[in-house]
Amino acid sequence: MRRLSAALLLLAVIGVAAFALLKDLSFDNAGIAFLGDSVTVGAAASSPSKDFVSLVTQDLDQRGIQEDARSFISLDPNTDLAAAARAMKKSRRFVIVEFGAHAILDDQLSADQFRQIYAGILDCVAGGDTIVVAGTIPWLNWSANPNLNSRGDQFSRIIAEEAAKRGIAVADLWSAMNLRPELISTPQDYTFTSPHKGDDFHPNDAGHAVIAQEYEKALAAELANPPHRPYAGHCP
Repeated sequence: MRRLSAALLLLAVIGVAAFALLKDLSFDNAGIAFLGDSVTVGAAASSPSKDFVSLVTQDLDQRGIQEDARSFISLDPNTDLAAAARAMKKSRRFVIVEFGAHAILDDQLSADQFRQIYAGILDCVAGGDTIVVAGTIPWLNWSANPNLNSRGDQFSRIIAEEAAKRGIAVADLWSAMNLRPELISTPQDYTFTSPHKGDDFHPNDAGHAVIAQEYEKALAAELANPPHRPYAGHCP
């Protein structure tokens, strides 16, 4: 199993952070909000059209549901809820949540703290007839570090549990990607985000495709049976 490179990971995070600022400025009235981190930015995809956000949006277009998409990026678990609150300042028809990978890396964040943060995100975005899909944490070569792999599994179960309490659909990214290193980028892979090469951490094009497929399956089920929740979402 390839080992994670801390230096490459740091470079990737710094690079996507700058790109995220640009991506977050467009489509202010968009009907689809993607809440996420460096994976939502498209880190390690070979082109913008190959990242999971573009693939999910294309799938909705093909279903005749044409909405502009906007991403709300956080690279800090403690500001994820703020990103959700920004997203819900406008009415959103769909909300796709992809938070948690950076929480795994924060060894000062306990499982209980993560549960509280994530529950707050779901309460913020899940209101009325908004279709929400919460993704478990994508497997990003975590098994190179047993502690991170254990936290990934634990935090993914927390996501599924909190979503179930609220009747929110789950895209099980963890199970779909678990122990599949062929879905992880390598330094030999060209990427469209800085530093323009893979890092043994972020998903490659095949990984982004798997992530998109899981969200698409959950969205299809929700569209077939739209939610009718008895409460309104509430943000801090």
